Amino acid sequence: MTLQDARELAATLDGKAAGHLIRAEDWNALVSVLAAYGNSLDALSTDLAVLQSAVDTLETNTEAAISALDARIDPLEALPALVQKLDAETAPLRQNYLLRVSTAQEHYLVGQAAELVFTATTLDGKPLPDPKPWLDVVATWGRLRAAPGFVVRENAEENALAVQFNNAGQVRLQLRSQFTKGLTPSVEGSFAGVLQAQAGSSGKTVMKVLQEAASPQDPEVQMAFRSISTMYDANATVRGYADRYIEQYTGGRVIGGIIRPPGEWEHYRATVMAFAKPDSVATSPDPTRGVATVQVNFREWIPNWSHDHVDVFEEAELDWGRILNENLHVPDLVHRMVSELDKRANQRGVLGRIREMKALDKAATVINPGTDPARQNARAMMMGAMQMQFATGALDSGVAAGYGQQATVTQQVGQTAKSAQNIAQDAAGAKQAVSVLESRVLAAEKTGKEISAGLRALGDGINKIDVVQVADLGSRLQAINTSLNGLATRINR
Repeated sequence: MTLQDARELAATLDGKAAGHLIRAEDWNALVSVLAAYGNSLDALSTDLAVLQSAVDTLETNTEAAISALDARIDPLEALPALVQKLDAETAPLRQNYLLRVSTAQEHYLVGQAAELVFTATTLDGKPLPDPKPWLDVVATWGRLRAAPGFVVRENAEENALAVQFNNAGQVRLQLRSQFTKGLTPSVEGSFAGVLQAQAGSSGKTVMKVLQEAASPQDPEVQMAFRSISTMYDANATVRGYADRYIEQYTGGRVIGGIIRPPGEWEHYRATVMAFAKPDSVATSPDPTRGVATVQVNFREWIPNWSHDHVDVFEEAELDWGRILNENLHVPDLVHRMVSELDKRANQRGVLGRIREMKALDKAATVINPGTDPARQNARAMMMGAMQMQFATGALDSGVAAGYGQQATVTQQVGQTAKSAQNIAQDAAGAKQAVSVLESRVLAAEKTGKEISAGLRALGDGINKIDVVQVADLGSRLQAINTSLNGLATRINR
């Protein structure tokens, strides 16, 4: 029976008056109620004992906890001083910036500009106070340019910048190819438009084709290259960008310098490092307060296209062949061809000039000069001039012109030397004739002397004739006749 049951049962026994009969069941009910109360009291005593034990244990534990807490509270009394010391020591660190960098993509084509955004806040994310700090930026490859509207200090090589953060706590930069020094934003923007053009019948833009193709030999890439060549020939701004790019890429040796692996793309991975500082004063002792780096990748394609562009010259070769054939007989052939080359190339850009030069060289190589020595010599001079031009790698056709002048002078000197040789040979023959004549004159002089001696002997013989010796005249005349015959024989030698 529970206490609640006992209470309810006891309530039923209430309301008896004096003289009322107490029935047995009522009595028994009363006894059971008392027994229930007694049992409950006994149980309560036990519970009180257990509770007392628990209270004793709690008291013991509480005293131990208080003792432990007292031991911990004592060091905490020195916490304010420690916090103050820590605050003083970390004050310089809390002056640092939280510097982040982001870019729209990782991979670019040369001719595009990678957009880099640097954002700086305090360490807890709040805006930076005025005056706004500066950002020193250095690129391991490529050329940097700040977006319009920023206060910037540039260097000559365009590979490092100092830029002041704007009111939004940002610095916006552009990273371009290494071979774009001196090119203006407008020129670069015009050339970037080339990448948005359609690549032939591929249904894709030039940019998409060049980004997706695994090799420069891909058929779609060849269609894209032809589209670029069309724009190069038609647009002076595009020509200006491409020509300056190739000149820088080859180090100025454009002819012979455009050599690309036939089946590979070349890539340039550039690392851009940024250092945030409170100001841009070189003598300021302020340390760097924020650092961020980012890497972007550029795919090279302009040399691949330009190599293909200058090798397509079939029509120009036919035209040069006709011009050469018409002028192969003229003495100043090289000078005439160089003048014609300069006239044609002035409006066709650097690559157009190279293509014309290659066409002229090929035409000079294959033309048939016939059996005419003058035409053969002119062809040889033209080929030598072009070979010298290509060997130097210079764009200026003055190399070929100089070779032509030198060859002409050499030819004239050769002709003069040949004439001098002929004169010398004639002089040598004359000298030999004079020597023979001198020997004959000496012989004649000797014979004359002998004749004079014979005549003197003849005179002596005649003087010795005496009329009294007429009888002996016949024999003497015979002797004189013999002497005359001998002299005649000597004269006839």
